[in-house]
Amino acid sequence: MTESAPLRVPHVPAPPDVGEPPKDSLRSEDAANPRRFFFSKPLHPGNGGAHPGPADVVTVHYTAWTTGGSTIDDSQSRGQPAVWHLNDLMDGLARGIRLMVPGEKRRFWIPPAMAHEWATEMLVYDVDLITCAPPPGRPVRAEIGNPPQDAVRTSSGLAFKVLRAGAGTEHPKPLGTVTVHYTAWTSNGGEIFDDSVGRNAPATTPVDTLIPGLSEAIQRMVVGEKTRFWIPPELAYSEPMPRAAFVFDVELLAIQHAAEGRPGTIRVQCNSPDAIYTLILPDGTPQRAKGAQTFADLAPGSYRIQPARLKLYSIGIVASPADLTLAPGGMLEITINYFPIVE
Repeated sequence: MTESAPLRVPHVPAPPDVGEPPKDSLRSEDAANPRRFFFSKPLHPGNGGAHPGPADVVTVHYTAWTTGGSTIDDSQSRGQPAVWHLNDLMDGLARGIRLMVPGEKRRFWIPPAMAHEWATEMLVYDVDLITCAPPPGRPVRAEIGNPPQDAVRTSSGLAFKVLRAGAGTEHPKPLGTVTVHYTAWTSNGGEIFDDSVGRNAPATTPVDTLIPGLSEAIQRMVVGEKTRFWIPPELAYSEPMPRAAFVFDVELLAIQHAAEGRPGTIRVQCNSPDAIYTLILPDGTPQRAKGAQTFADLAPGSYRIQPARLKLYSIGIVASPADLTLAPGGMLEITINYFPIVE
């Protein structure tokens, strides 16, 4: 699977108290180990009465700094809130968010012992809690092979039901690259076929490389959304895989975009001047071309290329580099070689 573009975070000015919790901050201890504690300070009151549960899914805007004032991450700069599973977060942040109510903004000072394993100093988070909700459960056995009456059905035979609405408005493009969490069940026995959630390993993949039903499904989603899809056999795997229907729970975590930085250049070399190919930009926009070409003023990020099939020739083999990432202001060389089929 392709990797997403490196995260580049613009600097966000740190608050004056980033280096040390102020005297009016609140100390919260781990009941099982009072030596483990963090500090927090409400910045804006909330308008909800329910606190998130330990396994809830929350939608937040946040900014994170080191105590030296360096920006670690910032959801506002990406233009969309983050969706977090509390039981997947660092201990201090998960415990802190459970103190909040929707609409509240709070600042946290989290020591290394309750932060990421890479943390060597206290981390500071400003968190706006937008929504919280219990995680949706797995489908009941009766739903594994049969979509419920309230599921939406498409003309292709795909059926779906939104389990949690997303916070964005952008949909993935047909050739775009996305990061998803998913769980898949077989329809004939209700057994888990594949599960990125259980592996705690979100998948980053081009939409067009997925099975047809899943490709169509993901293009209907927005970031933060979690939806259950019933995929019929004709939209699932082809031979030699067994012909079967599947149920997928899919959570769209991110849509790949171009990276920040100066435009660069991609030079494509091809041993066939008549070969047509498609250069796929980081955001999934296709750019068709023919033969050797130089593409200037391209945004940095992760690219793909799809060679055409030529009669009597094996499909084009894309030469080095294997990682088609254009660095800011850089040059990326791609070679497509066609070889005649010898019978």
